[in-house]
Amino acid sequence: MAPRYMDDAALAHREEEILDKALEIISRDSIVSLTMDKLVANVNYSKGTVYKHFSSKEDVLAGLCNRNMRSVMELFERAAEIEGSAREKMTAIGFAYMVSVLLSPQHFTLVMNAKTELFDAASIRRQEEHEEIDGKLLSVICGIIALAVSNNELSLSTSEDIQKISFSLWSMAFGTIGLLLNGEKACSTTTGLILEDRVIANGNIVMDGWNWLQSDRDQAEFMQLLKSDIFAAELDALEQQNIYLRAA
Repeated sequence: MAPRYMDDAALAHREEEILDKALEIISRDSIVSLTMDKLVANVNYSKGTVYKHFSSKEDVLAGLCNRNMRSVMELFERAAEIEGSAREKMTAIGFAYMVSVLLSPQHFTLVMNAKTELFDAASIRRQEEHEEIDGKLLSVICGIIALAVSNNELSLSTSEDIQKISFSLWSMAFGTIGLLLNGEKACSTTTGLILEDRVIANGNIVMDGWNWLQSDRDQAEFMQLLKSDIFAAELDALEQQNIYLRAA
């Protein structure tokens, strides 16, 4: 009997199924507990089929990381298309990043390992995918900064300042989310702090430090727009997890 032909869509669907099961195992147990044997035992595919998609545990983790980054990319693009100032677009980027992490904190942990030996052991395909998506995410952020310059919201002395601003905003958001994601477990300085407040406030601190002009629109009004319209679907999904970001 001739082997059953699977088109690209069917292969992609099967790969997504395998990734879903890997994430389920990680969410239930831990990243360390995931093995290829355990993954094979939990899917309806043979070991050979699973290995056709993923060469190793590290390749699976890289696949999960890349999938999440694509989701983040979609949110970033939505934020960048908002009608408003460049500074508002950047604020929306920070909010979108936080929302993406709250939707799947396991993925955030995977991304934290993305530049470690995890990716060195992944397939060349996954590594190239990662670099491509990473570049697109950076391009969206740098594009907003360039827009701020063209709109005279921001004055830069050298072209490399765009990279510096991008790094300062990303590192502030990444660190804030990483420290506050688990409440007060990280360190005593997080006691009583609210994740959303700090993500937005710390982003403002960075932009103020670069003398980025503030928007004429009231920020509370803008944040309500993000919650009730731009990212309403994501906030609905969070509320299904008993995570509430909308104003009472």
